Amino acid sequence: MKVGCARRDITPQGDIYLIGYRDLPNRLEPATAVHDDVFANALYFQDGTRELFVLSADVLEFEESMAEEVKTLLSSRYGIDRDLVLLCATHDHTSIAAYHKSWWTHKFDQHYYDWLLETICSCFEECRSNARQATAKVGSQIVTGFYGNRNVPGKLADNEVIVLEFSDEEGVPFAGLVNWAVHSAVVGPDTTELTSELAGLVSKKLEPSLGYFPAMIVGAAGDCSDRNFRQGRGIAEVERVSDGLARAISKIRPERAVALDRIEVQTAYHTVAHDSFHLDLKLEVISLGGLHLFVFPSELGCDFGIRMRKECPVQGLVFGYTNGYFEYFFPAWEYGLSFETEHTQIPKGEPEKIVDKFCQASKLLGAYDGTLRR
Repeated sequence: MKVGCARRDITPQGDIYLIGYRDLPNRLEPATAVHDDVFANALYFQDGTRELFVLSADVLEFEESMAEEVKTLLSSRYGIDRDLVLLCATHDHTSIAAYHKSWWTHKFDQHYYDWLLETICSCFEECRSNARQATAKVGSQIVTGFYGNRNVPGKLADNEVIVLEFSDEEGVPFAGLVNWAVHSAVVGPDTTELTSELAGLVSKKLEPSLGYFPAMIVGAAGDCSDRNFRQGRGIAEVERVSDGLARAISKIRPERAVALDRIEVQTAYHTVAHDSFHLDLKLEVISLGGLHLFVFPSELGCDFGIRMRKECPVQGLVFGYTNGYFEYFFPAWEYGLSFETEHTQIPKGEPEKIVDKFCQASKLLGAYDGTLRR
């Protein structure tokens, strides 16, 4: 399989308005400074006939309408299957607002939005042009001391950090991703400087040891954060935490080979409806052979990420905050323990039904058997 990669600075010019946290007066005024730029990292996979494009950006969320517009644009220009375009947000709570059409501050900028869409297209073009035959290796480690289940002090969340690395025919790593489950919400609501926050800073700090900027893919992180490990809030704290996590992740050695030989997708739908609430969710599991990607357009509780990987017949990765953002989907036992479960529109027990569908779709795609299927 061929793999390509690209990276773009997506920091706006001029005044920058911040996104993240609701009803804060400081979000109605321009950012006071840029602590560090926000970026998009792209990965591209091509198995001979099909293509998969993954773009991870230091933003709070991607609206479903934007994701659908990007899918249409890439499909019409380049012929890629709409189901194989993934826009992943790192869930940065101190990022840009200009691209977001419906955020409460109404700081949407059409010029920036159009520029961002063209930037995504240029990422796709660069990925396609530099794609090369690649092999993949994976490594993982339980990382503790920085984050856990934010609703239950002392309880681990999904603390397994997975590093997937791609190497060229000479064995030199040139791209990769980090799949983890933790909120990028360390600096807190009082910070008025633009920052790529926890995920973006860790990516930047991993580059010297990895030799590339990994795409940061946030998994089932709805109930995972640094809340019970904080030594403060603000820029100094996110620098401390990102330093520690980058050091820990840099020690993970991707040594187990992962077969990449085909791109297949299983799609499922799930409707949540009660009273006046109605939500139609699109779920995807994408197989690359020895790798399954669980694609979900919102926030899952950590128990679900652990379960999906455990029941996956091959190496599983959870792609949360991808191609949309809707509600919190927590396990039944957490209802009543948090603000999120007290105010969610998702009934207790409904998320378990969604995860059942994910696991069933993964089993239908099956284990890697060394044969190409069409």
